Amino acid sequence: MLRSACVLVAIGCVLGGCERAGQDGSAGDADRVTAVPAGDGGVVVESPTGVSRPPFSFGPADEALLEEVSRAAFEYFWSDVHAATGMVRDRSSAEVVSVAGVGFQLSALVVGAERGWVSREEAEARARLILSSLSSAPENRRAGLFFHYLDGKTAGPSREGYETVVSTIDSALLFAGMVTASSYFGGEVAALADGMLEAADWREFLVVGPSGEPDDVYISLGWRAADANEPGGDGELLPFAWVDAGAEHRLVTFLAVGAQEGKDLDPRQYYRLRRTLGMVEGVGPVVWFPWSGALFTSFFSHCWIDYAHMGADDPAALGVERRVPVDWWENSRRLALMHRNRAIENPEGFATVGPDSWGVGASDGPTGYHVAHLYPEPIEMPDSIVEVDYPSQRPADNWMDGTIAPYAAGASIMFTPAESVAALRHYRALTGDDGEPLVWRGLEAGGFGFLDAFNLDAGWVAADYVAIDQGPLLLGIENARSGLLWRTFHRHPLVERAVTRLRLRTEYE
Repeated sequence: MLRSACVLVAIGCVLGGCERAGQDGSAGDADRVTAVPAGDGGVVVESPTGVSRPPFSFGPADEALLEEVSRAAFEYFWSDVHAATGMVRDRSSAEVVSVAGVGFQLSALVVGAERGWVSREEAEARARLILSSLSSAPENRRAGLFFHYLDGKTAGPSREGYETVVSTIDSALLFAGMVTASSYFGGEVAALADGMLEAADWREFLVVGPSGEPDDVYISLGWRAADANEPGGDGELLPFAWVDAGAEHRLVTFLAVGAQEGKDLDPRQYYRLRRTLGMVEGVGPVVWFPWSGALFTSFFSHCWIDYAHMGADDPAALGVERRVPVDWWENSRRLALMHRNRAIENPEGFATVGPDSWGVGASDGPTGYHVAHLYPEPIEMPDSIVEVDYPSQRPADNWMDGTIAPYAAGASIMFTPAESVAALRHYRALTGDDGEPLVWRGLEAGGFGFLDAFNLDAGWVAADYVAIDQGPLLLGIENARSGLLWRTFHRHPLVERAVTRLRLRTEYE
């Protein structure tokens, strides 16, 4: 079964009133809501003194492990591709391409060239092939944004029964990769990438938000063709929008703010994304995403946007009220620690879960597509307006069957280096009854590193590698080691425009 970078009905807000869909588990009781004396007006998410920021220094044994894991993940993006277009498969058992996976692939080429796993010339030629294939098939996009699934042989929309949706998040992940490749390789790669980036008209995907006010607009999750056999025909925007300040929401909106003038988004919309407050016991307050407690919703945007060196932002500087200032790197660090702390507690006693096996997320599972959820305790927000500033939703933790995907803790190395390395070492050392590695398949065995997920209680290991899981694992490790993707991404004019318009502080000015 194929899966998206997001599940449309699970993480969007139904406009005109948020409602939960596609997520198991009952809503929590009202007594889960905890008051903080200062209310939402006095909370700022900032790092305590002494917390180290990436890039981190790793010892020789840890560096060797990270090199092995990264090199294997890179090989998936280099080898498991369609020869005609150069694009990586969405998953190793499928022919279809997800543009989100291609975004990670374009960034992976930068890592591979910089690490010397392939030559710069080889990586540049592959990026050029991918981008020229995408550019020469105009039927694969609408208003400059791309259909989620493409035919790997033609780069046109897939006609194999997959959803015929122009996806704003999957396009954003593709664009993040285009930005990175453009900035790193320059030349024809930049010309191809920048031409497609400049054509993206985000204003075509705006819908009115929960308040109903005409200027309270958000980006829809996508546009669906009325007839899957005619992707270029009539259709309509999906009734879900990026309303909350999860990692995906911020990446989509950040790129829209930096887009070409006339096709861009008002920077205030980035700060209007709702910042629901919660408390992580023993760690501190966080902004959390009430529609999915999967860990990937805390780190996808960090693969490219260098929140690690921005500090707390300032929504009030652009006139947006009732939004707490947030250091998003610190916020994700706290959420990663929450996932690990809950795994240490392991309230349901899963064999797979523990101090070195943590981070629930979207992955394959024994019974198919699997999304588990963990949440902080909600904080009362007395000065805010329900549904406009935060949803009334009070979700409960749902461990599902205790399946763990290695990429979740692995990508979180950008925030929790010691804990993430320990998890990767644990996953790498796991063996089956035959004494062979359980979830790891090395290059010497024809594998690409960690298989997607595993479950010890069920005696199950995924059969596939998945692009949108291999990607953040590779990029997260590289940023933790060198900050390469951040430096490269932030040199691009689109990113410079977004940073300026949002009045963010960076080291790249």
